[in-house]
Amino acid sequence: MSKNDKERLVDTIMGEAVLHLLENDDNVSFDALIGQLQENLQSETDREKRDAYRTAINGVHQFRALQTKTVSTPGSLKQSLRTTLAQNSPSITKH
Repeated sequence: MSKNDKERLVDTIMGEAVLHLLENDDNVSFDALIGQLQENLQSETDREKRDAYRTAINGVHQFRALQTKTVSTPGSLKQSLRTTLAQNSPSITKH
């Protein structure tokens, strides 16, 4: 799976988790989002999706930690997720 595919998968599962919270009239917060992602991770059997859930969870944790130190700019959560993905992904060599 390419880096762009991994980023898209992380974006998709994040969106699905947020939609689930909204559809169930749950509060949308960092804790709620992490909880939903962890719940989804527990029931997921696909290795790539499990990795994407872990990346998303780590990204939300990192983004939340940044919020206590600085004011965010638009797109910061997505950038935080991409940074997490880049740190957790082995180098991809195209042949």
